[in-house]
Amino acid sequence: MDFHFQFPYTDEFLLQSGLRVILVPDKEQNGIVAVLQLPAGKFSDPPLYEGTSEICLELMQKGSGNLSSEEFSEKLEYTGASLFSDAGEEHTILGIRMLSSYMDELFAVFWDMVYRPKMDEKEFRRIQQEMITSVRAESSDPGILSNHHFYNALVGRQHPAGRYHTLDSLKRISLSDVNKFYKDHFLPANSILAIAGNFDPDIFKSRWLSLLEMWKPESEFLNGFAPAVNEFKSELRLVNKPDLTQATIVMGHCAPGELYQQRNELALANYILGAGNFSSRLMTRIRSMGGKTYGISSQVVSARYFGAFHISTTTQTPRVAEMLKSIDEILTEFCAEGIKEEELEKARRFAIGNMAFQLEGINSIAEKLLWLRFYGRPNSYIEKFDVLINKMTVEDINKAIRACFSPQKMITVVVGRKNEILPQLKSSDVLNFHFREKII
Repeated sequence: MDFHFQFPYTDEFLLQSGLRVILVPDKEQNGIVAVLQLPAGKFSDPPLYEGTSEICLELMQKGSGNLSSEEFSEKLEYTGASLFSDAGEEHTILGIRMLSSYMDELFAVFWDMVYRPKMDEKEFRRIQQEMITSVRAESSDPGILSNHHFYNALVGRQHPAGRYHTLDSLKRISLSDVNKFYKDHFLPANSILAIAGNFDPDIFKSRWLSLLEMWKPESEFLNGFAPAVNEFKSELRLVNKPDLTQATIVMGHCAPGELYQQRNELALANYILGAGNFSSRLMTRIRSMGGKTYGISSQVVSARYFGAFHISTTTQTPRVAEMLKSIDEILTEFCAEGIKEEELEKARRFAIGNMAFQLEGINSIAEKLLWLRFYGRPNSYIEKFDVLINKMTVEDINKAIRACFSPQKMITVVVGRKNEILPQLKSSDVLNFHFREKII
């Protein structure tokens, strides 16, 4: 597949505070996007105070400097600008889209939000209550329950990936906790600001560089990266939720993180196994041929060092044992026999085409530059992505499969009717839970 991409001209520099700035002018655009990537996310939440990072991110967007929440919102609405944000596990994104004609007016407002947010008590209470309401609704969702139990079994509550916000943790958070999180984690050091669109980099620097430099670190940078987990273990959990007519299943184990040398080989292997929709092994064998479910997929979730592999599906309650057996057979065969050349070719085409899709528009280019810098990768990693993918062989993928998958050591979580599922499992090692039970 043809793939021709080169990043546009960029003006990139590092401020004394540790903030990296990337300017990407594009005169063909009518607007401008400013995106700040902060090197802290959900994994940086203090134990027992899970949810602090998300509250902090939401609260920052409710007023800045001398502007109240209402005044801040009105200024954005009047100019047609919009904020966007994303709270990741190890980084946080905060940005603004605006017409280039309003940049002089709005960039100062945006930057005020970054380095001197209002942190209003009333807005804090509203955001906190909204999150509590959301968690109450999620507490009975079988998909969320199965994921919480999976990660708890995989790494435990002592690991950042094994913690998640609960009613107790959210109620425990105070405004002073949020302010402390902001001062400790949302720092210029190791943060990256990308500005892309219709503007002149020289004019931007002459006008705004002094403002950027006003954001000073108030504490030392705290590394929020979750450690790798390399121990494969077996565990079977049954979470009783008597009102369900179907069972939800999650099976998996630890995996390498994003910086793993064979990360792309692992991604192609996972596409062939279960991420490739109807062409994947799991979908073809279990849904299309076996008719045991409407959908089944596999996923490799990766932070910088930590990663996890898991297979997720739902099935009729009487067919749980049959489903578990089928998944085990397919994964065991996949690991023992590896992949075929025609499967690899489909995976190559998808990977290259998907990368091209991710680069459409100046917003996407800015965010992709942030992603590259976060992981310390050069622009050539994407510019030569097709070369990187096309040179992979069947043996390269099979080597990654042998190194990263372990069908003999799997954590399995089933959420459903205990009285119908437990007799199917035929094991004395089942750990039983009720869906309302706290996970410790």
